[in-house]
Amino acid sequence: MKKLNYFLVLFSAFSHLLFSQQKKEKDFSEIRKNYEKMTIDDMDAMPYVKLYIQKAKKENNIPKLIQGYRDGRQFDYRNKCKYADSAIAISLRHGTNDDISKDYLSKGIIYYFYQKKYKLALDEYLKAYEYSKGSEDEYHHHKVIYHLGIVKEHLGYYEEALEHFQECVAFYGLKSKQKLHANEQFNYKKAYVNNLHQMTVINRYLKNFTKSDSLGKLGYQLTLDDHDFTLENSYFLKCIGISKFLKKDYPGAKKDLERSLPVILKRNDFAWASVIYYYLGKVSEAQNDSGQAIHYYSKIDTIFKKHEFILPEVYRSYNYLIDYYRNKEVKKELYYTNQLLKADSLISKDYSYLSSKLHKDYDRRTLIEQKEDLEKASKRKIRLAQILIFSGTIVLIFFAVRYSQDRKIKKQYRLLQKRISEGTYNVNDIIHEESTEYNLRKTFLTPEMTLEIREKLAKFEQEMQFKKKGLTQKSIANKLGTNSHYLSIYINENKGMNFNKYMAELRINYITYLLNTNNKYLHYTIEALAEECGIAARQNFSNLFFEINGIRPTDYIKKRKQELGIS
Repeated sequence: MKKLNYFLVLFSAFSHLLFSQQKKEKDFSEIRKNYEKMTIDDMDAMPYVKLYIQKAKKENNIPKLIQGYRDGRQFDYRNKCKYADSAIAISLRHGTNDDISKDYLSKGIIYYFYQKKYKLALDEYLKAYEYSKGSEDEYHHHKVIYHLGIVKEHLGYYEEALEHFQECVAFYGLKSKQKLHANEQFNYKKAYVNNLHQMTVINRYLKNFTKSDSLGKLGYQLTLDDHDFTLENSYFLKCIGISKFLKKDYPGAKKDLERSLPVILKRNDFAWASVIYYYLGKVSEAQNDSGQAIHYYSKIDTIFKKHEFILPEVYRSYNYLIDYYRNKEVKKELYYTNQLLKADSLISKDYSYLSSKLHKDYDRRTLIEQKEDLEKASKRKIRLAQILIFSGTIVLIFFAVRYSQDRKIKKQYRLLQKRISEGTYNVNDIIHEESTEYNLRKTFLTPEMTLEIREKLAKFEQEMQFKKKGLTQKSIANKLGTNSHYLSIYINENKGMNFNKYMAELRINYITYLLNTNNKYLHYTIEALAEECGIAARQNFSNLFFEINGIRPTDYIKKRKQELGIS
């Protein structure tokens, strides 16, 4: 009996613990406490995250399920995209526009920071931007703008990227001066200095060195001796070191660059670490210390091998390595030549504009000649390298041509949009200066006839009768109660063009207006658009559109969709 009592007491105690544990497992906040303070990418968090997700699914708790997928995205290093896609899918079905925007942004950050797939990142950022429009969460909206700028910077669109960062600096700078909660104050300051850093870098790329120097010094002072901003302070110190190198202050540059490196390495920011190694190598070159230059440039190659990533800014380090080992160590010369070719191929995928500039700086013909000199050492590898060179050149030319065409199209699109917005796009009468000597004008029309045709033609335009197919000068003249000769004279003198050009202008102006104001027409075929404005043939429509607007209708539609974020 006594043993039975002991058993009952123990059973009661364990039962209490058991049911208490079950109760805790039903509490989402208790599950999250196990991992919410863990470091990003800490896989030890995942058992708890999976438990959190299972519980959310079982209870059909949508907000908690979104949170669970976001937690998985944060901690599961190997399956980030999987959890990111799950979060997006749930947000699209049940979340707000802010939820959707944040999840698209997070997936873009995965592409950018973890995979260095800039074009894929840009696609996600653009989706995030579209959903952030009109949001009351201005902090997040500008965060999207910042990341769009980051990708544009890496693709070489420096001027466009600079506009993004300037907008963000203005917003975050104003907010950081307001009285806010400590956490908000921290977030706004962090965003502000990050944008300031990017402006410092881009101004250097654009050779605005005075501006770059002043921004770098400002950022350095703002983050100095602040434990929460040690990484940002190192970024600005890195910029100051590069600036000193450009001013040929080699000892000062080396000191600042070496001081900035440890924190950046600790944060595993291998991209900026490679830039620091590059300029330390350049300092060593300037000081005639080839051993140190080789040491730092080899570090860049180590990063390239490990991460399959290289910035165009550090690309030229391979030139020095190849030259250094030429006629000394054939194997190393061949190795670094092959690495240069790999780097060139990789850069060409995402950096078409920058790659074309690099190509000018490093003559491929010289590289081919160098490869031929190594033929005795390794004929098979030489042939492979020549194939790579040829393929790389073709790819480079393709991207360079495509980039040039895209810039021309973009410029023409902007000019056309400007004309539309300014109201200078319509077909209007030419304004003649008043003259008492009316008979000196080159016309056969009386003032009364001119006025009559003007009024009837204005009605013709307003009622958009020009959309009808098969219209001729004679048929329109009959409709207006005049003859084709008088109509021709009026159009030539008052519109400044012949009849055919006048009709083409009306029709193309009309369809351009529709494309600019009604999104449904952006999904029409070219044939349907031609039909809509009264032009019989597809090719004739395309040619007239280009002649009048300076851009093909397909290119205009593509640019308009990009501007509106329509797929």
